[in-house]
Amino acid sequence: MKKVISVVYIFVLTALCSSVFASDAIMVHNAWIRSAPSNVKVMAAYMTITNISNETRAMTAVSSKLFNKVEIHRTEMHEGTAKMISQKELIIPAGKSVSLEPGGYHLMLIDPKTVPREGEQVDMELHFDDGQTLHIKVPVRTGADKGNMMDKHHH
Repeated sequence: MKKVISVVYIFVLTALCSSVFASDAIMVHNAWIRSAPSNVKVMAAYMTITNISNETRAMTAVSSKLFNKVEIHRTEMHEGTAKMISQKELIIPAGKSVSLEPGGYHLMLIDPKTVPREGEQVDMELHFDDGQTLHIKVPVRTGADKGNMMDKHHH
């Protein structure tokens, strides 16, 4: 009986430890939201997402209480016109980074309840296919400030 309890105890500890490591598998750097006039209906967020684990991860959803909807998008050029293509998920390969930046992948922040101003921070949640959710604070900046951002690690 003691052996069974010991084995169960080891499995529980292993599960708890792997959860701790899983929470550190994804890092977010240089997150920012492009500032916009107070009457806009759509804004954009950018960041670099790094997967330091040995397994490919997918960001499956993003949410923020400040926006009625957040979508993962990719910009594509069609006959000289930029089109925003909604993505079901964003794949982050094992040991790699994916940049969300103007002209590429980005987050569309749709129908703000109030438009955040430059200097404010927006709470967002990034949801991943392994059940992980990262809570991040994203500063609102002008596009010109992109190069001055400090590198931050959010959990």
